[in-house]
Amino acid sequence: MTDNPVIAVVHSTIASIAPTKRAFAREMPRAQLWNLLDDRLGADADDLGIVAPHLRRRMLDLIRHGIDGGADAVLMACSMYGDTAAVAEQLWTVPVFSSDSDMFDELARLCPARVAVLASLEASAADSTARLRAYLANRDIAIQVVSVFCPGAAAAAAEGDYVQMVKALAAGLDGRSFDVVVLAQYSLSPATDDLAEATGLPVLSAPQLAARAVREQLGGRS
Repeated sequence: MTDNPVIAVVHSTIASIAPTKRAFAREMPRAQLWNLLDDRLGADADDLGIVAPHLRRRMLDLIRHGIDGGADAVLMACSMYGDTAAVAEQLWTVPVFSSDSDMFDELARLCPARVAVLASLEASAADSTARLRAYLANRDIAIQVVSVFCPGAAAAAAEGDYVQMVKALAAGLDGRSFDVVVLAQYSLSPATDDLAEATGLPVLSAPQLAARAVREQLGGRS
């Protein structure tokens, strides 16, 4: 392993590249990020309403491309493909990280009574909510998880309009009572601090925690 490890990051939208870059700049500044983009991965799954087998194969092909190209680790920056990491573990020895498993760990540590899972794609909202509920059930942790689809947030994120993105996300909460907010997608993470200020709630987003997990897995290299 070099002191400048190569981290291949698989994206389903260009909007997740900058948040990932910022997270690694803070947690692992000497890492070399290699961004692999298939900007239909999220949209195709959203159109179908599921992550179909052929879409999962596309994700695995991108992971393979990163590993064959010499990546020391692979991070999937698309939340709805999180369970593909378990398949990758059976195929390769290079560590493959799902986008939000470390965020789930942090949520379990906080153990709030009620959490909102915010997303700009309906399939992402449904997938992240289902996986979080399964994660908590497997650990016998009682947290009410509410899926919240936020129309308009995706377009705002794609255009880099973070003020409008925060407004769209806050509108999705619609005055309902929650203890913690979870952002289901990397592309929404730039709104973390402003959304926390707007709502007065703790807001968790995955990139920072994922970058920290990669650093720790690779031996603490920075």
